[in-house]
Amino acid sequence: MKIFERIVLVVGFVTLAALVIKINPSLVAHDIMTVGWGFLLILPFPVFDNAFNSIAWRFSFSRQEAKGLPFLALFKGRVAGDSVNYLTPSGTIAGEFVRPGMLGDIRSAEVKNASVIVAKLTQTLAQALFMLLGLFAVARGPLALLTGRSKLLGLGWGLLISSVIGASILVLASKPAPGTRPWQAQGRFAGLRAAIRRYLLDHPVRFLFSVLFFGLGYLWGAAEVLLITRFMGMSLPLETALAVEVLSNILDSLMFMVPAKVGTQEAGKTAIFYWLGYPASQGLAFGLIRHLRELLWAAAGFLLYAVNRRSLSSTEAPPRALSELLREPL
Repeated sequence: MKIFERIVLVVGFVTLAALVIKINPSLVAHDIMTVGWGFLLILPFPVFDNAFNSIAWRFSFSRQEAKGLPFLALFKGRVAGDSVNYLTPSGTIAGEFVRPGMLGDIRSAEVKNASVIVAKLTQTLAQALFMLLGLFAVARGPLALLTGRSKLLGLGWGLLISSVIGASILVLASKPAPGTRPWQAQGRFAGLRAAIRRYLLDHPVRFLFSVLFFGLGYLWGAAEVLLITRFMGMSLPLETALAVEVLSNILDSLMFMVPAKVGTQEAGKTAIFYWLGYPASQGLAFGLIRHLRELLWAAAGFLLYAVNRRSLSSTEAPPRALSELLREPL
């Protein structure tokens, strides 16, 4: 483990410990214990947003290549990839190398790799739009939380992400000049870039549907907020649950390098709940409950990944993934 990763983890654990000590532990424990058997309903809840994400990934394939794709393989690929992204300090990149391999040999490596890159674009764009539209709803709704500098910072962050994604789409959709690096017209990336370019030019509607379903996945997080808080004995209005999820996404995107959200999950939720006028203990309890759910799903995703790797190791010629492509010499 690199020094930076160790420092980040230590800071995260220290932050978590400080929160537990500073906030009345008995109140936090009471809020968590209030959930009780409700955690059995909270735990499988991400099935729905992972289903939305799997549909979004299917739309990142061309119409022809999407035919016959088994939904379960897409679902397992999403869960496994998200788990690797969640548990590693890779800036949500490492998991993208996992997803193609989870589909086995049902599609060519070029097609799978192109779909993963397109899905990463559409997911990031969906998150940016979710934050932008969510901030707009929160700022103008009954809560009227964002004013002045905070509104400008939030909107600016969302616009920046959208602009970067838009520029990336334009670059990928353009015809590369011969010898251009790293996305050169000839060489190891030539087929991959050509596949992405064909998709972006020939399937704009599918691209928009991919963004839509990833957006529904992010929106579903607000439903989980309502479910968890209801079992905690709270009664949050819909706009408040939306505010919690929008602000959580903003904080998560800013702290993307922290593996497993150590400390940031709890600190972020505590700050958000306090800002919304709820006791800090309830925010910390909510953060701990969601964190436990995320860790269990991450463990399940890693198990799926391990099983898939073992099955591939028994084959004579496993499919080439993005990571293998990047290791080749130019």
